[in-house]
Amino acid sequence: MDIDSFTESLQQEDLNETALRVLNLLFILNASSTPLSTEQILQDSDLGYGSANRASDLKKFKRDREKLAEHGVSIVEVRPAGAKQTEESLWTIDRANTYATLGIITQKDAGTLLRAVDECLARKEIPYRRALINIRHRLHALTHPLKQSDSDDADGRDADAHAAIGTAPSDRIADALWSAYTLKRKVRFAYRDARGRDTSRTMAIWGIFTQHGHSYYVGLDEQSGGVRTFRGDRITRVWRPSGNYTIPRWFNIHDYLFMPFDMAGGMTTAVSFRFPDGIGQAEIESLTKGRGALERRPDTGAWIWTVKVSDMRAAAQFALAHAQMGMRPQSPKQLVDAWNTMIDKAVESHG
Repeated sequence: MDIDSFTESLQQEDLNETALRVLNLLFILNASSTPLSTEQILQDSDLGYGSANRASDLKKFKRDREKLAEHGVSIVEVRPAGAKQTEESLWTIDRANTYATLGIITQKDAGTLLRAVDECLARKEIPYRRALINIRHRLHALTHPLKQSDSDDADGRDADAHAAIGTAPSDRIADALWSAYTLKRKVRFAYRDARGRDTSRTMAIWGIFTQHGHSYYVGLDEQSGGVRTFRGDRITRVWRPSGNYTIPRWFNIHDYLFMPFDMAGGMTTAVSFRFPDGIGQAEIESLTKGRGALERRPDTGAWIWTVKVSDMRAAAQFALAHAQMGMRPQSPKQLVDAWNTMIDKAVESHG
């Protein structure tokens, strides 16, 4: 689906209240991991419904679906297997019957873009691999046009590949968040935390990183008033971005990358580790991922790494795992004690 093309066509009709409501409806249905119920749509004032007159909102919703259909976007009612007729209706985009135009692009330009996409896909960890594969599929079709006889045979295969790549709800949510980030627009989303609690957040995304197979979004969270990190696969729905922001100059994404000792709750504590003279700064920074502060002692040449940790035992384990390169705990005493306890246990277990 080409939301930009749809927005442009709406703008040609003048972006009045109805057009904005239709655009918001398209955006949230496209960036939702599950179909939305009638009540979820009608009670959402941010979409443009949510009035005191439910019958009026139902009529608006029906007209908005018809308006989307005029632009080639089919909104359909779905029912889970075994659902009763009295249960609430659920709505989603019928992607099989929704068309989208690729836009005008020359074969030469497509080849240039294809090479750029391939360079990105060569990297092992990127947040939007599926979306890039989908883009590559389209670009490849432009740069390698099929003969009619080949096209007849390939239609089924291409349709299956297109349906399987880049159309998962998680991909659409990631695309929506990426758009908000690149445009520097605040974005509202529904979030389910590790305990299963659902909240609504509004965030100015300052940075994105991938770690241990998950994408994370870092930025200013309006609900808490502080910088927070949210895991991508726990975001279940995204609203259309609005409101501009600027990323502060002091922000550094390296300060928010996760380490093994970040996974505990509660207060953080500043600890220090020591690396001996002879260990290169580049090697240490590769290990520490640019987190915390790194200082070299002028008298001994040793490096001191100071960083905040949530789990003291995990911090000691991290140092022990890299003891061969001379990493040792420096302070506080609690960290040193945890290190010594682990060494004592290791000696006992091995006689």
